[in-house]
Amino acid sequence: MGYFHGVRVREERTPLFGIAKVDSAITCVVGTAPPGAPVNQAILVNNYRQAVEIFKLNDDPSYTLNQAAKVLFNLYGVGPHVFINVFNPAVHKDDSGNPDVSKVSVDDIVGGVDATTGKRKGLECIEEVWTKYGKVVGIITAPGFSHNSKVYNAMIAKAERLSGHFRAVAYIDAPADAETLADVNAFKSSIGSPYAYVLDPPVKYGDETHYLSLHAAGLTGKVDLNNSGIPYESPSNKELRISEPTKIYTIDDANYLNSRGITTVFRFSTGWKLWGDRTAAFPENTDVKDTFLSCRRMVNWIENNLIVNTWQKVDNPMNKRLIESVVDTWNVGLGELKGFGAILEGKVSFLEEDNPVTSLMDGKITFRVSYTPVIPAETIEFVTVVDVSGYKNLFK
Repeated sequence: MGYFHGVRVREERTPLFGIAKVDSAITCVVGTAPPGAPVNQAILVNNYRQAVEIFKLNDDPSYTLNQAAKVLFNLYGVGPHVFINVFNPAVHKDDSGNPDVSKVSVDDIVGGVDATTGKRKGLECIEEVWTKYGKVVGIITAPGFSHNSKVYNAMIAKAERLSGHFRAVAYIDAPADAETLADVNAFKSSIGSPYAYVLDPPVKYGDETHYLSLHAAGLTGKVDLNNSGIPYESPSNKELRISEPTKIYTIDDANYLNSRGITTVFRFSTGWKLWGDRTAAFPENTDVKDTFLSCRRMVNWIENNLIVNTWQKVDNPMNKRLIESVVDTWNVGLGELKGFGAILEGKVSFLEEDNPVTSLMDGKITFRVSYTPVIPAETIEFVTVVDVSGYKNLFK
């Protein structure tokens, strides 16, 4: 450096890069809205008033987005969420040529990409959310349609890999005509994905009948909100904003459903609670990251954050500075999660065995992330025993 006389300041690059937390419980609802609503567009709505204005919502229960907005925004007070309306009054008509929402089919919900125009429809519109809004959907619902195998398989496929990178969970309602425990179990037996959360039965809110998937999504968001948006706590055994379920299950019934990977509604003393910690992967899959909903959602959240916040490093020079920046940043981030109680341990490493020279020469670099998730205390047991020595107190 040349001669200098005086005082000056020199800045160095911050060794850690900033991390912006990805939303954990943004729910994407694919359904139907009254005439005048935008069709086959993924739209981020922040509150009930905005949802009403954009989607022309009213009190007609035949339109599922009416119920979704009321449940998510008004009953649980969480947002934002993504709404996709598939009802097109110009297409879905009765025999007299009048708009008829009952003409919406499962194919409309599943959607796809128009080969001629390239326009996305139905569930496929969810692919646009990240690009349009910079938001990652955490929960996927299709109230009134998710019991259909074509729909829930499409929901699960999206949950497993959104926009080619992100992960979510599909909240799936058992069919309304599944009357018995055997009926519900038979429905769930065809679903075994860790990215699926199966729910039964529908619930009542006053005189209205609601889909449990919407209440479960709203409650999940409320629990996350109470934990600074970190999805490490299960929504199970938390109070739902309902009057009652449409079917009353005993504790044995509820636990049987839980043992099959099905979540239900139960009241032990006061308040109707969501009851069930397990994903649809259970009981066949007992991998801790797959079997518990809160663990699966926490893994999703960590992985989504790794992608979103490390993207800025793509195409940077592959040198020591890059490696140390990534390792140090994420070790600090995982340390914060540990301090919060959201994980028990967490570490990011750059290991030679994961990075052969041939891969490095091809521009590919691998970091290993290890973590210990927090498990729900699903079973709490006391062991009681009679202490006979206490009888000696009779002689004192």
